[in-house]
Amino acid sequence: MSRIVFILQYHHSRATGGAEQQAWLLATELRRRGWESHYVFSDGKHSRAELAGVTLHGLPDELSAWHGTDCALHRLLSELRPDVTYTRAFDVYAACGNLAAPDRALSIWAAASRYDSQAWPYLAFGWKYQSLWHFLKRSPRHVYYNHLSRRGRARADLVLAQTADQQQDFAKLGIRAEILRNSHSPIPESSVQRHEGKPLILWADSVKRLKRPWAFLDLARRCRDVDADFLMIGRLHDDIDSSRVHRTARECPNFTFGDFVPLEQVNAVFQRAHLHVKTSLPFEGFPNTFIQSWLHGVPVVSWEADPDSLIERNQLGIRVSRLDELEHAVRALCSNADRRRQLGANARAFAVNEFDLMHNVDRLETLIAAAKSRKP
Repeated sequence: MSRIVFILQYHHSRATGGAEQQAWLLATELRRRGWESHYVFSDGKHSRAELAGVTLHGLPDELSAWHGTDCALHRLLSELRPDVTYTRAFDVYAACGNLAAPDRALSIWAAASRYDSQAWPYLAFGWKYQSLWHFLKRSPRHVYYNHLSRRGRARADLVLAQTADQQQDFAKLGIRAEILRNSHSPIPESSVQRHEGKPLILWADSVKRLKRPWAFLDLARRCRDVDADFLMIGRLHDDIDSSRVHRTARECPNFTFGDFVPLEQVNAVFQRAHLHVKTSLPFEGFPNTFIQSWLHGVPVVSWEADPDSLIERNQLGIRVSRLDELEHAVRALCSNADRRRQLGANARAFAVNEFDLMHNVDRLETLIAAAKSRKP
């Protein structure tokens, strides 16, 4: 039996980001296929438990990043003796995971954000979306962590990209990357949106500045005359966004804030939606919410983000470049159920073929076998 150890800062029970969701899907499916699957993450204490057949290992909240690797992680990996390690994202946990991996193990590093491996885009976004105090405070650590992450990535035997855009970015850096699409468990036909009744416009993300939640709040205000409901779900991250969200909920009867929704309940929300609005900066590698929308037959109206131009090339929704265009697209689709239905059918057919969990784990196992054959 092969043993794989996933090493991420969080488990999806503690943070519901896309990286955590994708790692957990892979961990549980590989366990189902007979792998011995472990998941190492930060939980603020040393703990061990089992969930869905996967062994969970908790680490302290702060790794000793300034010393290169963490002793607790070294000791754990020495104990587990993995055949494969898997890290994701470009942070200190991924860096320490690769640096601490035993030489005998095959090391996998999977990109998360579009700009993983590049320091300057993160600094530019930080300058724009953080206070000057936070930017100056965090920048030295960010630069060092970026350096450490590069060292960790250099030790990876297999680098995974989510998109062709990402793969090309890596090629410019002299890094060979294989594409492994994000995955999702199958959604039955009975859960596919039929586009009947009053439209529900959904925004589902972490409510923080990089996601531009204010744009959806503004959209709901502009569309108060439209016969549609606007629903925002997600965890609030700062007082400014919290104040805006609750003020909009008080002043706009067409807007509801549904707060944080646990991962296991999110599909039920997408099942009700008629449109999914995405306002994030084009920073993510591949938003999980795109896949959830498309599998449910729900078109996406996306402000800027369109990985590999999939939305435009495959008619999976509408990509816009300005807030006025976002409003126009939402108004048009709210009044045209047939158009929503056609885009939703395109999205459903594409997603079933492209993001199937079984197919993608087949591909991952093939990539692992090929990488092992090349490893000295």
